[in-house]
Amino acid sequence: MAEFSVMNSQGFPYGINWSRPPESIADTELVQAENCEYDEEDGSLKTVQGVTIKIDMGTSVDTLFYDNRNACYYFTCGAFIYKTTDMSAYVKLGQTTGTSKAVYTMYGGVCLVASGGLLQAITGGNTLTTVTGSPARCDFVTVRTGRVLVYAGDSDALKYSAIGDYTAWTNDPKDSSSGQFINVGYKDPGNIIAVDFLSKAIMVYKEGGRAYKIVGEPQDSDYAVEPVSQTAYCGSQRATVSVDSKSYYLGTSGMMSFQPTNAYGDVQPFEEGLNVNAWIAGNIDDNCEMWRLPNKKQIWVKTQNDNRIYIYHYIPRYQDGRGAFTVRTMTHSLHDVCCVGALVYVAYGNKIGVLDSSVDTDDGVQIQTAITSGTKLASKHSILVMSRLFVSQNIIEGTGTIKCGKKIRNLAFSADSTYAYDATGYAADATGYAYQESYTRSYKVGGGNNKSVQVEILVQSGAISLRELHYEYLEV
Repeated sequence: MAEFSVMNSQGFPYGINWSRPPESIADTELVQAENCEYDEEDGSLKTVQGVTIKIDMGTSVDTLFYDNRNACYYFTCGAFIYKTTDMSAYVKLGQTTGTSKAVYTMYGGVCLVASGGLLQAITGGNTLTTVTGSPARCDFVTVRTGRVLVYAGDSDALKYSAIGDYTAWTNDPKDSSSGQFINVGYKDPGNIIAVDFLSKAIMVYKEGGRAYKIVGEPQDSDYAVEPVSQTAYCGSQRATVSVDSKSYYLGTSGMMSFQPTNAYGDVQPFEEGLNVNAWIAGNIDDNCEMWRLPNKKQIWVKTQNDNRIYIYHYIPRYQDGRGAFTVRTMTHSLHDVCCVGALVYVAYGNKIGVLDSSVDTDDGVQIQTAITSGTKLASKHSILVMSRLFVSQNIIEGTGTIKCGKKIRNLAFSADSTYAYDATGYAADATGYAYQESYTRSYKVGGGNNKSVQVEILVQSGAISLRELHYEYLEV
């Protein structure tokens, strides 16, 4: 007697795998995960949040930053810097000194801005001034052990301010607290592309795939500049992010990382994007960027100047420490991301929006979620799908379809809820009414005779969280 087999997706916890043909990937992997993400709390695969527009500038919004000390936001449109406190009204603070995309960092209660010219400072959340004593070209700015750190993209030097003073940059050989500089890979054939952090070390990515690790501070007699790679091809200044003990970088090899090894002080490269890197590597240009979203435990990856974002869920899912990838297509090209508590703001196109779980649209455009499994090929003559079970938790009511082999079934994701109440009214908690969550359950006996079977879920409207999907089949 023939035995039944089970395809159990387990909710597809491993995301996209484009490194193998569809018939060779695991039941727990996907060939398509469009407009979906993993929930940061329970890990389930769900429809991405919609986007509600807060500000429309009518011209490109290029950067966005939150000043936590002064409780306000700064954003740039071309050469102009604006401020808003409530994401509605805004004021112009002034003009940047350079023409490159602005980089921000907080230094105490002062927000420092680097745009390819002299460094600038925003004090009190209101006043924009130019730091006339800073290096003439500041393409990047960050803070390191009480100093401000900048570099110019046409050099190999990291330049440090005096300790405790962002306006003082002159070096005094007799004063270790004065301004300092470090030449990284002096006279090697390349300039600095990007700077990131790896634990206590500074990672410096240079042209030609060269990467260096700086250990210690410039005033220390034992600081060291150590080469760590000649194949770390970082695509742009904004193509690095730090998460915990890893420095991620994006470039012509795809998405990679450096992480410490068991050997003291040593680091090694790791292929984070193994499942998608063959595709990413062929679609990289100098517009590539990455953003860390700590509140969602995600890294957003943008390979070029388009609307497509690859979402890397960096909590390890594979035994080797890799996370999972899904994809999101936005209505406008993404320029910047700003996380404030549980909120995620996006600067995209001419607008600033906020991710909003109460809507299933992105700037009014319907979001559609597509989830497609690998392909099960018949090892004999055909596959008989004997039964199929699909269960979703409905976040926003809507419609969709499920296809398993030849059979397509329409689905309705009802969001009707049963409220709990007593004689005096509805029972409520801190966030609203207590209610029983709504689910869609689709069960099917018999699925026809198939040469191959692939599961395709399409959420045409609404938003769901996938709770269960499996099917039983018989090889004949």
